Amino acid sequence: MPRPRRNVRSRLLLEWLLVAGLAIFTLCLLVADNLTERPDNLAYDALMRARPALPSDVTIVAIDEASLGSIGLWPWPRDVHARLLARLAAAKPAAIGYDVLFVEPGPQDANLARAIRQAGNVVLPLTFSVPGDNGAAFDLQAPVAPILHAVRAVGHADLTPDRDGIVRRASLLGGTAGAHWPDFAEQVSRLVTGHVSPAFRRSTARSLPADRFGFSPPILIPFSGSAGFHRTVSFGAVLRGEVPPELLRGKVILIGSTASGSGDQYPVPSGAMPGVEILANLIDALVDNRAIHPVAPTTTLLAALVPLFVLLGALLVLPPRINVVLGLALMLLVMGVSAGLLIWADIWLPPTAALAGLLIVYPLWAWRRLEAANAYMVEELTQLRSEADALPTRGPSGAKMGWFRESIARQTALLHMAIGRVRDLRRFFADSLQALPDATVVTDPAGAILVANRAADALFGASAGRPIGDLLRGLAPDLPGEAISDGAREIKSVDGRIFVLAVVPLNDALGNRAGSIARLTDITAIRLATRQREDALQLLTHDMRSPQASILALLDRKDDDEPGLRRRIAGYARRTLKLADDFVHYARAESGQHAEELLDFAAILTEAADDQWALAQARKIRVETPDVEEEYLVLGDRSLLSRMLCNLIGNAIKYSDGGTVVRCALEREEQTLCCRIADQGHGIAAEDLDDIFRPFHRSRGVEGSGAGLGLAFVRTVIQRHGGTIAVESKPGLGTTFSVRLPIAIEQV
Repeated sequence: MPRPRRNVRSRLLLEWLLVAGLAIFTLCLLVADNLTERPDNLAYDALMRARPALPSDVTIVAIDEASLGSIGLWPWPRDVHARLLARLAAAKPAAIGYDVLFVEPGPQDANLARAIRQAGNVVLPLTFSVPGDNGAAFDLQAPVAPILHAVRAVGHADLTPDRDGIVRRASLLGGTAGAHWPDFAEQVSRLVTGHVSPAFRRSTARSLPADRFGFSPPILIPFSGSAGFHRTVSFGAVLRGEVPPELLRGKVILIGSTASGSGDQYPVPSGAMPGVEILANLIDALVDNRAIHPVAPTTTLLAALVPLFVLLGALLVLPPRINVVLGLALMLLVMGVSAGLLIWADIWLPPTAALAGLLIVYPLWAWRRLEAANAYMVEELTQLRSEADALPTRGPSGAKMGWFRESIARQTALLHMAIGRVRDLRRFFADSLQALPDATVVTDPAGAILVANRAADALFGASAGRPIGDLLRGLAPDLPGEAISDGAREIKSVDGRIFVLAVVPLNDALGNRAGSIARLTDITAIRLATRQREDALQLLTHDMRSPQASILALLDRKDDDEPGLRRRIAGYARRTLKLADDFVHYARAESGQHAEELLDFAAILTEAADDQWALAQARKIRVETPDVEEEYLVLGDRSLLSRMLCNLIGNAIKYSDGGTVVRCALEREEQTLCCRIADQGHGIAAEDLDDIFRPFHRSRGVEGSGAGLGLAFVRTVIQRHGGTIAVESKPGLGTTFSVRLPIAIEQV
């Protein structure tokens, strides 16, 4: 017996767990070692280039080539810087960020310090040497004392590129837990806004280390464009008074080098950019609260695991074609969420880890699923080949295939044999089903017909796909619902045929109910033969035995006169002969064998009436026949039709009072000939009308010596000739029999 499918599902579940474990491990490794940094940076750079640029209040006073040419080589005397600060202070800017290190003392430091103090809103940079001398964590390189005491604030201006050498990030706090300084741009932002930036609070929530130098978690700089985006004026032009103060009033002034030979150029996502312009982009982000915060690695991992788990769950329960669409949809969703968070929430969620998880898990699962399916297929095909089969075996034997083990050739050979075997069995089943003489169908558990043989199609019409219950009730409307359950029972169709309906269960290889097989056997002929046998037995045992017994009884009597005895014996003998004659004619009509010739029904009707003339005269009854000149042609057996009419006319005479009339009429109703025979006799009781054509039936209250075969013979003859008969009768008012036969084509 085949093994249950539970083993296959267990194997697939184990493979799924293996794939899930490998995918989760891979994601953890990618995120922990930051192996997706480069593609994440590329995605970030592309999205940043797509962001619209916003206006800026930062103006750069550039130490450019023109200024170096007009003022002299760098470094300049500090009186030059003092004079610039005086010019700027007169224009009343919002803040001045002087991106120049004044870490070495000079003779004009006092003048510069005085200018800085008079401006009142100057921020200077400082820097660190890590590690410091004599085992220190770092050495601070700050402005000289006079200048340091004059400035409003100082901040570190260190820029640390990513591993690909491109500057994208900035740390807003650097140092140790005991000694630390905000970023230069953060200090300028505080002068402009009057408060600590939200980005600083968020990125410096975690404390710096106490025993070593470090930076707070960096933020991402939302660059507004490539180099040259911010308004830039030349240092020399401002110093000479060539720049109108209105262009500087209320602005954030950044002073720094932009000269190409100064060494203060850094690669950024949009190309090379001077350090002072990088600071300008960072100040814009802090002032306008547009700084971009990268999520923590744990958040990146969790965000990557969510779509991975969704796809893993779908791989376990959904078909492959849906999983492909779902995988693509999840990838698009990951990229959309990452882009949306960056553009509208200023949050950077790297998408590469999540995309890598989706890209890894699908081919990995496809491989393991195919491997499991392949192993199961080979195992099942091998077992199928070893099972006994009534049909001839296909393909090579197992011994000849031993050297193929686990190869594609072996799998192909096994599959070829299995397919051939299934085709043979299918053909065997189809041929066997079609060869059955009885109407046979195969249904599914719901009762819909899956397969039907030719006999079933001939009985029901096109039956495939239709419910068997509807077809059976169309055949026999009174069929109860429980008759379609398993078992055998007789049903009677609307046309009088009798069938044996046998329903047996159809089980699959595991013994589960897969449907039913229903067979309809037509036993009408058997039931007719049984009824005829019973009718014949009744005729022989009662109707024909009774007059014979009467004859024997009369022969035993000695006191009756000879003429009377002979007359009575002759009557019983004629009765026996009539019964035998009626039964023979009825049996001949029932057999369905009759001649077909073109006949004039009007002539046959006249001849039948003439045959009954003596009986009519004896009862003083007049028989009227139609006086027609045209022919009413029908196809049929002359003797049967003639005897049928004789029976009807004879009954009309027999059951009518003397002095009455029996009228015979003919008329054409479209393609049908109608013959009416009406008497003025006693009529037939209403309760007998349904049974008068049944063999051996005698109406109640009617005297007679017949066996009840006359009207049965009449109906059988008419049905064999494709016609119908109807009767209308009321007690005391007479009876009318209406016979309808198809008119022969030659007459149409």
